[in-house]
Amino acid sequence: MKAQVAVEYLIIVGMGLILILFTGSYLMKIFVEYSDQNRISLAKNAVNKIGEAVDMVYSQGPPSRLKIEITLPDGIEEVSLSNKTILLKIKTKVGLTDVYYNTIAEINGEIPSKKGNYYLSIVADQEAVNISVV
Repeated sequence: MKAQVAVEYLIIVGMGLILILFTGSYLMKIFVEYSDQNRISLAKNAVNKIGEAVDMVYSQGPPSRLKIEITLPDGIEEVSLSNKTILLKIKTKVGLTDVYYNTIAEINGEIPSKKGNYYLSIVADQEAVNISVV
């Protein structure tokens, strides 16, 4: 009788541990997906904010300028300002994701590639729009 109770107890505890294991792995998967989506969303917001500010300053012409604040996520692999495109490459679980914005003006300058909040100065010039960290 005592052996039967012990075996039943072990079966119940084993089933509980298996349930906890499956639940934990499912929650970890959801957390990783949420984290990736959050980073991509922050990158999209930053790129769109910069692009819209560049377009506005360019349309007003020199010597117009604008100061904006952006939040960059972690996991940025590459930042590129080439011709009329702002490009951030974000590392996710499935690989690299490109987040970009095409502006109406040529762009010069640099955007940081480290996580954090930054203030950017966006200044219209004769040929292009200059971006710099303040």
